[in-house]
Amino acid sequence: MNSKSLPIFIFIAFSIAALTTFANPSGVEYVGYRHRGVTRGEKLPNGVKDLGGGLLSDEDYGVARFVKGKKNMLWLEKIVERNADGVPYWEVKDVLAFNKLKKNQEFLFSYSSPCTENEAENLDLIVLAELAPKAKNYKILKAWRANAENEKFELTSPAGIVCQADKP
Repeated sequence: MNSKSLPIFIFIAFSIAALTTFANPSGVEYVGYRHRGVTRGEKLPNGVKDLGGGLLSDEDYGVARFVKGKKNMLWLEKIVERNADGVPYWEVKDVLAFNKLKKNQEFLFSYSSPCTENEAENLDLIVLAELAPKAKNYKILKAWRANAENEKFELTSPAGIVCQADKP
């Protein structure tokens, strides 16, 4: 590379980096990010606010909600180590980015979820649902599985998924 082509190379490299950052609202820039566990409502060093989460059936993995500015996300995370006090250090494995939820919408997952799949508890199921207060149940909008084996969120059919507002 000669000295005349260097400015063009730098411009192209910068343009590609800028395009990757601003044209990708998916949250992929957080994949690989490592952080110490924080309390719900606290911010991580990168400015992302923790909105709570829960463990999967493989308890080395969890799903947590985060927000930064207008970007809302679910992170599939793995515990990669613990400090001397047992506080976990997490690594982000996959990210689902989504628009701000409507007033009666929520994500249901982990131990606190009122959802079953084919009448059985499934801790790896993540459901985006809308509360139908009169019917005392949720309308399933979308569903995913948090797959610890391939460390990805996988879109799945809502068939067989039932979420009751008043879990028996």
